[in-house]
Amino acid sequence: MTMREPEPHFSVLVHPMMQEKDTEMATKEKKEKKEASRVVKGQELEVEHLTEIADVSPKQARALLRKHGADWPKLKDEAEDLKED
Repeated sequence: MTMREPEPHFSVLVHPMMQEKDTEMATKEKKEKKEASRVVKGQELEVEHLTEIADVSPKQARALLRKHGADWPKLKDEAEDLKED
């Protein structure tokens, strides 16, 4: 039985500025994935919540969320106006 020689290990020197840029890019990518995930997963929860607190239809809630995003004071005001009509 012969012993296998270990494979050579190479170190790569990275300039600190490049390392910082790579870290920033990785952080940005994680944040983008998280935000995209939140929109998809959280959107129906937000629709459901808005329909419950403002007594509007899911269709109206979706339209309001598209128009105003997560501005809940504005969403509530608009939903109240819809409810009065």
